Order: sequence, then C-alpha cells, then structure tokens
Amino acid sequence: MKPLRALVVLSGLVGTLLGIESGGADPGRRPVTPDERSGSFFGPAPTTAADAAPPARELKLPAFADATAIWGSTGRDLQGRIWIGVSANSPRMSAHLMQYDPEADVMHDRGAVVDQLKTAGLHRAGEGQIKIHSRIVTAEDGWIYFASTDEDGEREDGTVPPRWGGHFWRLDPDSGKWEHLWAAPEGLVAASGVGRYVFVLGYWNHVLFQYDTTTGKTKRAVVGSVGGHVSRNFLSDGNGHAYVPRLTRSPQGKATVALVEYDADLQELAATPLEYYAGKGAIEENHGITGLTYLADGRMAFTTHRGYLYLIEPQPGRAAKVLPVGWFHPRPETYAPSLFAVDGRRFLAGATQRGRGFDWVVFDLQAGRSTAKPLDTKNLKDVLLYGSVGRDNAGRFYLGGWTANSTGGQRPLLLQVGAAP
Repeated sequence: MKPLRALVVLSGLVGTLLGIESGGADPGRRPVTPDERSGSFFGPAPTTAADAAPPARELKLPAFADATAIWGSTGRDLQGRIWIGVSANSPRMSAHLMQYDPEADVMHDRGAVVDQLKTAGLHRAGEGQIKIHSRIVTAEDGWIYFASTDEDGEREDGTVPPRWGGHFWRLDPDSGKWEHLWAAPEGLVAASGVGRYVFVLGYWNHVLFQYDTTTGKTKRAVVGSVGGHVSRNFLSDGNGHAYVPRLTRSPQGKATVALVEYDADLQELAATPLEYYAGKGAIEENHGITGLTYLADGRMAFTTHRGYLYLIEPQPGRAAKVLPVGWFHPRPETYAPSLFAVDGRRFLAGATQRGRGFDWVVFDLQAGRSTAKPLDTKNLKDVLLYGSVGRDNAGRFYLGGWTANSTGGQRPLLLQVGAAP
C-alpha cells in the first residue's frame, strides 16, 4: 500500500499545480442557471394520462476490447452533449469515456483511462482501470469531472480494497483534453457536484473526498459503512454540502442507516435516519442510493435500492430537511435505479426494474402518487438499466446498462428515451 499512498500525495500536488497553471485553458462557458449547475434539463410537464411510456431507441456505441456495461455513468455538458462512461470487465483492461452529440446523432470515443495514465506517466505495470462508475459532473469552472476505478483483488466483504485503487479526472469538454487530478487507494464509485466543489465516494467504509475547483485542494472524511456495502450514489448541493449514507451494525447484526450532511468545510452537520434504505436481504447486495435528481428550487430527490423516494430541502444557515415521500413505483419495493426531474418542479420520472422487465414511472410530487407503464427495451435479453439527471436539449433521457451479447456474455447498452423534437 505504501507506493500507492505516495502516489496519492504526489498526484494531489500535481493536481493542485494543474489547477493553477491551466486556468487559461478553462472552457469559456460557465454554468449559470439551476439546471446548468446541476447538469439537468427541465422541460414541459408530462401528460399524466399518457397511455404508454415514451419511445426508446438504442444508440450504437464505439466498440473496444472487453467492453461490458454502463453503470449509470452519464452526464451532460453545457452544450447539451451527453457523456458516458463505458466499463470493461477483466483485470488490466480499461474503461472508456464516450461523447454523444444528440443534434448530429454522432458518438465519439474520447479515450481510455489506462491510455491516459500512460500519457501522464502515472501508469503502473499491470494496472487496470475497468470502471468509470461515477456520474459525470459539470462544475462551475466549466470542466467535466469523473472518477475511474479498478476491482482487481478487492474482497466483497469490505476487508481488501482494489489493488490499483481509483483516479480522479477532469476533462475540457470542448478540446477533449484529460487532466489527472489525484489517485486514491480506495475504489472510487460515485461523484457529485453543484458549483465549486466536486465530491467523490470511495470504498470501503464510505470515504468522502472533496475537491475544490478553485484552489485545487482535496479533503477527505470517513463517513462509515459496514462490510462490503457501498452506496452507488450520493448527493451534493449548491452550498457545497454533501449527503452520504452512514451505516452501522447493531450487536444483533442489523444495519442502521442515516443520511449524513457535511458542510463545505467537510464538517458534519446532521444525520437523518433512513427507514427505507436497508431491507431484509444482505446489506452487501443493497445498492444504497440508486436514483437521484435536482429540482429548480435547489431541492434534491433520491431513491433507495428498495424503491423509496426521499426529498432533501436545503435550509439557509442550518441543516437540510430530509423528507420521506413514498414508494416511487405504485408497487412497493420495486428497484428504482434512475431518476430525472421532468419539469424541475412537480414531476419526476425514471426507469424501474420489474422482474426481468422495466417500467417508466412518472411521480407527481404534488399529488404524492405515481403511474407506471412498460418501457420498451427493444426485445433485448438480460437487460439492466441505470441513469439519472442527464437529458439532452430536446428533453430526451439517457439510460445505460448492459444486455446479452451473441456469445453468452454481456455488452454495453445505451437507450435514448423520449420522442425526437
């Protein structure tokens, strides 16, 4: 572990220097509106009496060796282009970052993580980075931020981290230039940011990193988890606060969960119990916070693995309110791996898994209830779908995942949901 921790220090220093020296290369546009700052797009309210889910279309991805899945790693830049992290599966292989231009209907491969490590002179012999699992976040400096990670040698009981840990990156969305900011011994599974700060969640034990895009400095705090549990997502707001699940285990073995709020100094403000987070199954198989999205007034919404919907209401000068709303799908305990704010105020939508199929759910926050219609997954086999927040300028939604390939394995899947304008 010592060589890797040395790399963390060196990479942090390099990242700070890059943040200072490359300021002139920052993208010209900066996020201003609530939807730009949160990576969202707000459109018209949906027709609540719709007879069917919006149409779905599979988008073709550039092929690369060992490509396997899109684990909810999507985001948009200020031009409305969609960015996608496509993961690999085998040791020593590499995830790739893709860019989709919805107006031109063109997909580009914007690079492989391992190649970028080699270019930066940071690659270690045998190192793989098979996943870009995190959401792709646009910060207030106009750059997009994301994390990569590996799984080689990790133990799913939470006792051993991945051999090669993870890396934190930023990219100029206009030039496509990558910059390596720092490395960590933890696997890096999720990213979040609205404004100045970008946060990253590491495993095991829910380690929260905060990156300051103004100073280039990084802080960390250990939130806490149990065994091999790691939440697939977490949230942050425009005040620089982060919201991360903390798990503890009772002497009887029951997992207890609270959503912990950290301020911009990474100091703990509050911990709110989450009744509908842990279920009856093994906590290691629970994905924690799955779907998330942002509303125009600064509120945030998220779903848990069990399919329960919560709202977070930031409060000036004090801790936010975390409010239970209800089951996202009309049928309780339906897995809810995606979430979008449709109009930015009243309606949420997203894909939910129903057995081997998927429903498109529209939730009316004002009425406190939802409708569900079957989502067309194009007769594909063994489908998994994930994805939150990011939509294009036509209001279409993007869901990533995998489906069966022709040789008995899996291949990446990207669905564009919504009618063409």
